[in-house]
Amino acid sequence: MLSYRHKKHTDNIPMEDFDMKAKFYICNHCGNLVTTIHNAGVPPVCCGEKMKELVPNTVEASGEKHLPVAELSGSRLTVTVGAVEHPMADVHYIQWIFVETEDGGQIRYLNPGQAPNVGFELGSEKPVAVYAYCNLHGLWMTKL
Repeated sequence: MLSYRHKKHTDNIPMEDFDMKAKFYICNHCGNLVTTIHNAGVPPVCCGEKMKELVPNTVEASGEKHLPVAELSGSRLTVTVGAVEHPMADVHYIQWIFVETEDGGQIRYLNPGQAPNVGFELGSEKPVAVYAYCNLHGLWMTKL
């Protein structure tokens, strides 16, 4: 699990200079995926070219169910991909699920064969959006 908090950043960068919205980028050559912790407005570079920003889908347009469904119980957020569970085969699966909070975010990685659902312990953090990345159909988001 990778976790980060916006408010725990270096004292050298003023808080107002941070773009708090989660952004994800993909390399069109090798498939590397990255997210930014501090977005200075310059796209990341991979394989000698600017990476493409992934714009999340927010409306179900595919026969497969890709939208993350979130359920908050106390400080635990459970996220399942799809109202009908997304397939998790070697050739078609959810690679990761990310929860964006007001203070940062957390990510969980998945493998083929696993159920497309994960739990996040948020403590006092308030979730604002959940993202799921399908290896075939890209990035999906549900605002909370």
